[in-house]
Amino acid sequence: MVLLTRPKVLLLALAVVAMAAASVLALRSWPSDTLDAASVLSKSREAQQKILDEATDGKVFHFATREFRRHGPGDPLIRRMSEEWYMPESYDHEFWAQVGPAGAITRWHGVVTDREGNLVQEARDAGDMVVTRDVASGAEERLPLDVTVEDIARNVGGGVRDLEEDMSSGAVTIVGYGNVDDKKTIVLEWPPEPEPPEPGPPPGSFGEGYSLPYTADLGSVERVQRLEIDAETFLPLHQWWMAVDADGDEYLIEEWTVVANEILDPAAVPAWVFEER
Repeated sequence: MVLLTRPKVLLLALAVVAMAAASVLALRSWPSDTLDAASVLSKSREAQQKILDEATDGKVFHFATREFRRHGPGDPLIRRMSEEWYMPESYDHEFWAQVGPAGAITRWHGVVTDREGNLVQEARDAGDMVVTRDVASGAEERLPLDVTVEDIARNVGGGVRDLEEDMSSGAVTIVGYGNVDDKKTIVLEWPPEPEPPEPGPPPGSFGEGYSLPYTADLGSVERVQRLEIDAETFLPLHQWWMAVDADGDEYLIEEWTVVANEILDPAAVPAWVFEER
């Protein structure tokens, strides 16, 4: 079943703000040649404190990605099932989150645009809520704005330790090296997973559909997840998923590439981001 009944900007951005901060601060504190558990634990604690020290009142988290989630020939079905919250196959996602008194995130602005630059969805703070609006349909949804700097800091250590555990246990392996914008990179790969079966309709409902990304036409038998990170900072730069058919041929089905990941002074944020409406 295509699960696109909730606004993409808001759900993605609220979930990823901790990951973004972890990437920009914590992973820069983790040398690539120091992967033992004791060192990682120490660095994760240092990184948590670094966020608390640097993400002070007025500072702004800024995170932007270019994303792809395959629709393929299933796009007409996906449009129909998405109802008021249709997302294009390829889009750009960007958000800004401003820190207020006592470490609370008090200002929020997120946008999704298609590759032609047209606004698809927008999310803005409204008191203690974030209101997300779909431009084409006018649909709106409200969710609490309840993220704090402390929440972000706690997620930093967990993210660092999880990656270290995956690498040390062999759950993820280094499969190559590269270069992105003059940065040496490491490519990590997770073990293949079987292609999920075509889901049926939820209990008590009727109809049919497919989960995203759409793979029904590919004949895939498994999926592979890969992540490219900065070799010096461990900053995530690029993540993608491939569908693999019985002949071993691979097809890109989902991808995100980091365009911006930083903590800004208020003066560096464009005036229109937090303008009153």
